[in-house]
Amino acid sequence: MSASPLYQQLVLDHYRHPRNRGGLAQHTHAADGANPLCGDALRVEVRCVDGRIEAMRFSGEACAIATATASMLSEWVADRPSAALADFAQRFERLIADGTDDSAFGPLLTLRELQRYPSRRKCALLPWATLHAALTGVARATTETESA
Repeated sequence: MSASPLYQQLVLDHYRHPRNRGGLAQHTHAADGANPLCGDALRVEVRCVDGRIEAMRFSGEACAIATATASMLSEWVADRPSAALADFAQRFERLIADGTDDSAFGPLLTLRELQRYPSRRKCALLPWATLHAALTGVARATTETESA
């Protein structure tokens, strides 16, 4: 199966059946993310224990790309060191910008297809930005500005 149909299949599956959607009881970190121009709004709640992400959940209304990315990200971050997420976020941004093959991302690797859709990249980056905001104690995140 080529990358594009796999991308479409995975995005639709995670959009229609998102994993880890809803609130997280006893979360240690939380932030709200929004892309005001496209209407995406996500809340990310995380529970960290001993510097590791034990669980991540998300809620809100967002497009298929943002929802699918949040769903895949919520599975992918489990048991990863929270301190490593900033580096991974930069690597993910490169992956969707130029299609870099970075096997560390597992199913998230299929989102490299976004190299073909520059206007949709901000949708995939919103869950990452919101997770980063939560982990650094920032209440709000966005991947676009009102003037964009």
